[in-house]
Amino acid sequence: MKLYRQVILLTLTLLVLVSSTGLAVGLHICGGELRDITFFGAKADCPMEEEKDDAPACHAPQPGADDETCCNDHQVVVERFDATSKHEVLSLTKLQDIQLLAFVKAVVLQFYTSQTDLKPTYALYSPPPLARDIPVLVQSFLL
Repeated sequence: MKLYRQVILLTLTLLVLVSSTGLAVGLHICGGELRDITFFGAKADCPMEEEKDDAPACHAPQPGADDETCCNDHQVVVERFDATSKHEVLSLTKLQDIQLLAFVKAVVLQFYTSQTDLKPTYALYSPPPLARDIPVLVQSFLL
């Protein structure tokens, strides 16, 4: 049970991390096989392309030759969701309007509120019964 809890905790932690920061996974497929996985958008160099660069000039492919590569790069991007960016920034004029409304509520509306005395909530409260030692109440003592 403790292992399940740790796995769920790790999964939820990774979910929060990915949803708040975003994630990019790059897959390099060479010759139909997955050769490299990169995270956060870093691109790895292909060993096949490195071999082409190191080849002597006589072994280099001809410029008119069919230039099909056996390598494919795939990129999976998970962008972060930002719900706060849709809201407008509070400007100074809106701030002054809010201060005016607060002033009106605090000063002007104070004169129009009813001045009734509120009863405290504990006024109708009955206290719990006193704790008594029941065996002492039931017993009879010889004097």
